[in-house]
Amino acid sequence: MAGAIDAWRLAAPEHSRTVDEMLSGEGPLRYGGRWNSPGRRAVYLSGSLALASLELLVHLKAPDVLRRYRKLRVSIPETLITEVSLRDLPAEWESPSLHPATQRIGDRWLESRESVVLRVPSAVVVGEVNYIANPVHPRFVGLKPGSIVDFRYDLRLASGRDGTLAGTS
Repeated sequence: MAGAIDAWRLAAPEHSRTVDEMLSGEGPLRYGGRWNSPGRRAVYLSGSLALASLELLVHLKAPDVLRRYRKLRVSIPETLITEVSLRDLPAEWESPSLHPATQRIGDRWLESRESVVLRVPSAVVVGEVNYIANPVHPRFVGLKPGSIVDFRYDLRLASGRDGTLAGTS
């Protein structure tokens, strides 16, 4: 019998009042993401809590590091996962700007309902993986979320060597 992997999601408190809210895919529906275009629900999860924190950190302004976030562990049965291989990705797919080719890959996968979860390489940390879950897939209920718990970045990430807030002058 296949096992399960644990994946992580971090969100601001105003988007994480309930597990259903954290796993709604509302943000990607509105704004899109690396693996989906706007108008399609997707839930972005990371292969570790450390990667989830880095994936969020690259989008934050320095003062946002001081905010409290919420974390959620999600157990995903391996039978619900398919994978995108690095060799199937176009050159420069990991550039900081959204890449239309990866959005097309994700959009096709979401539409096909081939699986509940798509394992994708991280653009932030080479060699690590993220998971994209399809919250409208009928087998999405097979994911097993834990409890929402507070998460806070180490405050040293927000201060410069001179003690001032990073990113300020």
